[in-house]
Formats: sequence, structure tokens, C-alpha cells
Amino acid sequence: MPDSPPSRPPLPSRFAVERELGRGGMGTVFLARDRTLGRSVAIKVLPPEVARGLDPERFAREIHVTAQLVHPNIVPLFDSGNADGWLFYVMPFIDGPTLRARLNTGAIAIADVVRIVADTAEALAYAHAMGIVHRDVKPENIFHYGGRALLADFGIATSRDLGSSTSALTATGTIVGTVSYMSPEQASGTRALDGRSDLYSLGCVAYELLAGQPPFVRPTAVATLAAHLTDEAPPVRGCRPEVDPALCALVEQLLAKDPDQRPADASLVLEALRPFESGAGIPRPVPGPAPAPRVGGRTAPPDAPEVRELVGKARDLYQITMQGGEGARDKLLMARVYAEKAVALAPESAIALTTLADIIHLLAVRGFSEGLAAATPQIRDLRLRALAADDSLGEVHFGLGTMFLYWEDDFEMAGSELALAVELSPDSAEAHRIYGAWLRIAGRTHEALEHMRTATELASKAPFTHVGHADVLMALGRYDEAVTPLRQALRLLPRYDAALERLEMSCHRAGRHDEALDARRMLLGVRGNADRIAQVTADAAEHGWLVAREQDLRRELADLLARAEREDAFEDRRSTRQLADKIIIVLAELGEWTQAMDWVERAYHRRPGRLRRVLNDLPYDHHGLARDPRYARLLRSAGIEELLA
Repeated sequence: MPDSPPSRPPLPSRFAVERELGRGGMGTVFLARDRTLGRSVAIKVLPPEVARGLDPERFAREIHVTAQLVHPNIVPLFDSGNADGWLFYVMPFIDGPTLRARLNTGAIAIADVVRIVADTAEALAYAHAMGIVHRDVKPENIFHYGGRALLADFGIATSRDLGSSTSALTATGTIVGTVSYMSPEQASGTRALDGRSDLYSLGCVAYELLAGQPPFVRPTAVATLAAHLTDEAPPVRGCRPEVDPALCALVEQLLAKDPDQRPADASLVLEALRPFESGAGIPRPVPGPAPAPRVGGRTAPPDAPEVRELVGKARDLYQITMQGGEGARDKLLMARVYAEKAVALAPESAIALTTLADIIHLLAVRGFSEGLAAATPQIRDLRLRALAADDSLGEVHFGLGTMFLYWEDDFEMAGSELALAVELSPDSAEAHRIYGAWLRIAGRTHEALEHMRTATELASKAPFTHVGHADVLMALGRYDEAVTPLRQALRLLPRYDAALERLEMSCHRAGRHDEALDARRMLLGVRGNADRIAQVTADAAEHGWLVAREQDLRRELADLLARAEREDAFEDRRSTRQLADKIIIVLAELGEWTQAMDWVERAYHRRPGRLRRVLNDLPYDHHGLARDPRYARLLRSAGIEELLA
């Protein structure tokens, strides 16, 4: 066998190798075209000195485990194999710069460093919670794409769930990793690595991002390894005095020689980074003055205090029932009474008319009235009357945008109307909240985050604004951060199903297992599954959280599939989420991507315009579906192939 990978490795014929992307001690990466799925991929071929120390069957098993990692801040693994003795694995091609490329262009702003380190810590918290240690965290393996840091190359990772003890992919004594970022225990060849080894490597990366070079720069690899074992890194502020001393202290803690002196897990790193993140986000736009009422025959909404009070009560009830939930029918019927009184008092009030239209529409789609077909003429009449009364009123366009987004499946029209609603009514929490949801579904997550923050500031006592804020943080992979707004939503509405569901997911993905277990038990209680509370509690005590969660998810899946045998799984009944959506979410949480894709495909055939929402509006990362050959074809058929990126 040759000592270096051939210029064109003997990969399966489905891959057309185009060029070499990079070469290092842990392998050579090639850009290739996956002919089957019609997309570009990056393929890493392991060098002989690494491959010879591997058991191919164990390599395949561990790749299978790491392929279950689906997180917005992790570049997933698509495939792996053994081609004539050459071990390889396949990842998506990320057409964005690595941190190494950014470092080569000069100093990186401290706010950007904080965000990059936080994003990487989010990815590690999730991987460690799943039992995976990365073992090669370095600037070359961190990409900047879509406004976030993505951690790549989990191919040499170690799963703590394989075997009775922590295992290494390599034969005894072989060190895997990159010497400039290697923990002391990894440098010494210790096999029993845990997540704290990755945190040391993250500390090396953070040090370099701040100081401009790794903590230990020595003339040889052996000298560098020795420095990790014995030397202290020079103070960061010696290279960059403006760095906050507390941030320097965190980096020093990450670089502790003794793993017990480092943060216990990545979620604690996130906790420590929060005080520094205030300047790391996108600058908030300064709201302009509200537009003046239009003239030329149109009238402004009446200012009678009693009308405004009635409309306010109606909209408050409408807000808290938009996502369905317990008591939604009674609250909506009460909201309708208030809105009808407002219209009776002021028949030309645009906001009263559009509020009544919103409520009647929601009653119909939830199945609380005579049905949408029967209600449609009245809804259309109310909306047209509202437009005629005042088409410069943001609430009018908000109502139209919400209808287009959630019920008419017209995504582009929804975006236009919701953007106009925010422009015309910059103080409307509802408008910012739903436009933020539209932006998140469109993939414009950082813009979405700003609108969600505005919504929570404008309506801090409305639980659904805090859940919207958390949804965007989850989409950004900032699960640890998402816990705070979710807990605020639950303080306002303790039995809020949507908040409990997301809290359990966020705590799980952030590695906060005890809190995740508590959230799951609360969620089961709200849903009336008292028997499952006892089961998941007993399973967690005996087998640990990861096993307990999987077993309970499988019980949930069985219940949902049984319901799907009795009722239409593709109708929006009590919320904007269908039964099919719930099945897809559980399958995704279990990593059952082929079965999840079956349901996505069926949902598409029923309502093609809803596909973007199924993929980007539900709290799971749809990129795991890309392993199924149908995924790329379906997105192209739907005209949303940009989601293939």
C-alpha cells in the first residue's frame, strides 16, 4: 500500500472526485460530486498510518454512531466506507471559510470570537450529551457559514457508548489529533478521553483567535506535545491588552492541565460566555416614526376608548391561542364576543374588522366552528372591509400575512404582508413575532432573532413571544441560551405544551440531562401521560437519561402511529401542527431519517406549499433527511433547492 493517498483515491463510482481541498496529518480531503444525489460533497480519506491502526468494522460502527449527530452547528456525516483498503467518510461540502482562513486575514473582533467559541461550545455540548468526543477541535475544522460557526470532521470521534469503556479508533499508543490543539491527556496517549479534552482544544482555539497564535508554538511536534504536558501558556493580554480579564480567565481555565480544573462540561462554558455576548449580535435597528394615516377617502380607526379596550382584549386572547393548546376553544369564543362588540360599536374600524376576521378564521381551522369552507366568505368580506377602511394599518397586513403563512401556504405573499405589517406597526409584538417566524423559516435566522427580541420587549407577558425567541435560538444551535426564554414562558403559562416540548429538547441538546428529565416529566403530565412519567423516571434511574429518553420517544411514536391509523394525520386540527408533524419530530429525535422522510413526502403530496414549513418550522434539524436520496429530488420539485446547502 502506498504511503500517501493517490491523487484520485479509489472511491465508489457514485463519487466523481474533482480536486483536493486540503491535506493534514489526519487525512486528505477531496471535493467530489455525488452523482446519485446531485450535490457536492467533501470526502476525507484516512492516511495509511491511521488506517492501519483501525478495525474497519469498529470504524464503521463508530461512524454510524457519529452520523446520528444532527445539530445546526455540526457538519453532519453522510456516508463512510472502505475502498480497496482506503477508509473514508463523506461530509457535505461547506462553501465557506474555515477559521484558519479567517485567521490568515488578520485579527478577529472580540465579539466575533465570543460568538464563534459559543457556537462551537453549543456543538460540543450536544455531541458530548450524545456520548461523542470530537478529539480534533481546531481552526481547520470550524467553518463560518450562514452567520454561524460549524464544527466539522467528527469522523475520528470516539463514542463513549461503544464498549464497556471509552475507546479509541486507533491502536494502543497511536495519538489522533492535531498537536497544537491537543489536550495533555490526549498528548500522553490516554485512551479514556471525555468531553473535557475537547474543552481544552476549544481553549487552544479561543486563545489563538484572541492572541493570533496557538498557546504553544514550538519548533517540532514533539516539543509542542511536551509543552501541552508541562508548560503554561503566555497570558492572552500580553498579546492583546483590550481583552476582558474575565474572558482571559475563562480561556486559562479551559487550558488547565488537570481535566478536573476545567469546566465540567460545555454548557458551563456557554454560561460563562453570556456576559460577553451583549456586543456580539447584530446591531438593533432604531425604529422610525410610525407612518401618518393615509388620506384620500380612507378613514383611520376610531379612537373611542371602549373600542380600543374591546379590541385589546380580543387580541390578547387571540395571541395566546394561536398555537392551540388547552382551553383554546373557550378563549377564542370569548375573543370573538369582544371583537363582534367592537365592530358593532365602530363598523368602519379596520383593526376591529381584521381582529374579528383573524378570530373567525382560527376558530374554523381549529374545527371549533362550522368549518373553513362555510366561514371563508365572511372572513374575506371582513378583510376587504378592513383594507377599505385603512390599508395603512399594520394589523390588517399582519392578519393577511398570518393567513398566507399558516393556512394558505403562500410563503412569498406571507413574507410581503408581514414585512409591511412590521413597517406600518413597529410597536406590534404580534407582527414582529410572526415576521420573525417567517424569517426563520426562510433561513434568515439572525434577522429573525432581532424581531423575536423586539417582540419579547414589546409583549414581555405574552408567553408565545418568548417561545418564538427560543425557536430562533434553537435554529441557531444555541440550545443552552434558549432555556432562559422558555422558562420565562412557563412562568407566565405553567402548562404551556410548546414551551415544555422545546425546553426538554434544549436541555437535552445542551447536555443538561437532569433538567431535560424534569421537563419531559412535566410535559407528560400536561399531556395526561401519567403512566409514562413513572416509566421514564424508572428508566432514567436504571439506565441513564439517554436510554430513558429514547425508550419514551419510542412509546410516544407508537401512540402517534396508532392515532394516525384512526384519523387524518395531515389536517391542522387543534394547532398549526399536524399529527404528521409530530410523527416527523419524534422520528427525527430518534434518528430514524428514512421513516421521517416517508412522512415528509406524504405531507408534501397533500399540501406542497407547506413543505418549507415542515422542514424549517418544526423543532428539529431537517439536514438529517439529506441522507435519503428522495430529499434532494423533493426539494428540487418544490423549487426550494436552496435548502440543500
